Amino acid sequence: MQNKGAIIVLAVTLALVSVYQLSFTAATYKVKSDARKYAMGNLEKEIAYIDSMSTLTKDQWNFLGNTFKECLKKELNLGLDLKGGMNVILEVSVEDILRALSNYNPDKTFNEALSRARQRHLQTQGDFLTLFSNAFSEIDPQARLASIFGTVELKDKINFNSTNEDVIKVLEKEVDNAINNAFNILRTRIDRFGVTQPNITQLSTKGRILIELPGVNNPQRVRELLSGTASLEFWETYENGEVIGYLAQANDLLREIEANMKKSADSVKAVAGQAKAGVDTVAGDQDLLNLIKKDTTRVAEAESLEQFTAQNPLFGILRPHVDQQGNPLPGSLIGMASFRDTA
Repeated sequence: MQNKGAIIVLAVTLALVSVYQLSFTAATYKVKSDARKYAMGNLEKEIAYIDSMSTLTKDQWNFLGNTFKECLKKELNLGLDLKGGMNVILEVSVEDILRALSNYNPDKTFNEALSRARQRHLQTQGDFLTLFSNAFSEIDPQARLASIFGTVELKDKINFNSTNEDVIKVLEKEVDNAINNAFNILRTRIDRFGVTQPNITQLSTKGRILIELPGVNNPQRVRELLSGTASLEFWETYENGEVIGYLAQANDLLREIEANMKKSADSVKAVAGQAKAGVDTVAGDQDLLNLIKKDTTRVAEAESLEQFTAQNPLFGILRPHVDQQGNPLPGSLIGMASFRDTA
């Protein structure tokens, strides 16, 4: 009898644990089902709906204390066989890495060796760096790699007296570091993409990365995400206080335009002309700040968000970056909007 009771307790415990684990799959399935109903066959709308749900906090949406994004990580892993998806193999271009490490050296022997290594790599699928080293020695046995890779960036690792073997060892480490960086960047992009339980692995062939993405239904979006290149740029921006007055004017103009559009469609052109004239006339800064204060405090007084948005078409979507007194906060941030309200 004692053993029977223990078995019952164990069975009930296992059943409860199973139900708990499966409940996350049920919760995410419901959200995805709602997304399909909302999109009505439009894949972009469906993806946008799910992406917006992934950004919600626990206060906005939660299931057993978990956000939707956390539920996606805990749902049942069906894999590619049951769920479908994409299976992608990417290869890091070691040739481009070597060109960058040489600061794009125009040396004929160097570029000819790269060309030969590329052709042999397509035929044999061997290690590109080894093929390059062999081709370089074949073209000119007396040529020295130190003269090509002795750049400012590698001056602490390669000097004029470094042999070709020493340079190849340094290049191997640099190539491995570049491949690992590419691997980490891809992992970060995939995590940001929101795919549940992805698999990303470095294959035995140097520079090749296997990516499995269960449940992906937009191959083009995945290709753009994985193949995109990063570009770091610096832009001079305006201060929030310099533009916030124009936001207040835009809010008033939108309210005026929408009010006139409801009265008569024929008056739209005339209202647009008045709006343009209004933009050219900038009132005093203090008056504009008072307007911002008035509009931001009106949220609490409005009976609903719809009423506030009707009175403030712009501020109902874009919340100005101001303090509790309505004064603009420092910096280039002018406001915040929900992801679902963006194009």
